[in-house]
Amino acid sequence: MQSIIHRLGFIAVLMTTVAAFDLHATEAEESTIEQSQTEQKNKQVSQQVSSESEAIIKDISQKNELIDSQGLSEKDSQEVSALLNLLHESAAAADWTTYFSLYHPQAVFIGTDGSERWNMVEFEHYAKPTKGWRYDLKSRHLLQIDDTIVFDEQLYSPAYGVSRGTGALVQTSEGWKIAQYHLSFPIPNDKAKRITSLIMQ
Repeated sequence: MQSIIHRLGFIAVLMTTVAAFDLHATEAEESTIEQSQTEQKNKQVSQQVSSESEAIIKDISQKNELIDSQGLSEKDSQEVSALLNLLHESAAAADWTTYFSLYHPQAVFIGTDGSERWNMVEFEHYAKPTKGWRYDLKSRHLLQIDDTIVFDEQLYSPAYGVSRGTGALVQTSEGWKIAQYHLSFPIPNDKAKRITSLIMQ
């Protein structure tokens, strides 16, 4: 009788051990599967972020699509394009001495906010405490009418995407100087109602 009890007890212990082993094995397998799924998700997110970052880098590093000049001499076209390029380069470097030397003393800067219409004293007061801003040239159109050059340029901002700069330059004893610069964000027609309704709120 005792032999049977001992055998039953041994079988019970053996079954408990096997059950415990199966439970741990299942948990380990589930943990491995879950870890594998997490790693796969992280890899996909990483690839997506890398792809998006690469697209942004590729976008802002593209060469100028177009520089179109009408009515300007070759010399003036090169001078004005170099001036506007220097404007963006010095803004990105927060080199305010160079940046503001490119404007006429009576110039006006019109920013993206409705309240931003500044003379040079006001604009310097706004700009100098900042670390600058970056807008990369995508295309530019220059048009000379008598002693004035008007321009419009499409820009790309890493912070805001597609942007637009328009303005005018006047001839001075020191060469061409910016009389007005207007920075804006062009709104696609199919999004205009939604965006303007947000502005009206």
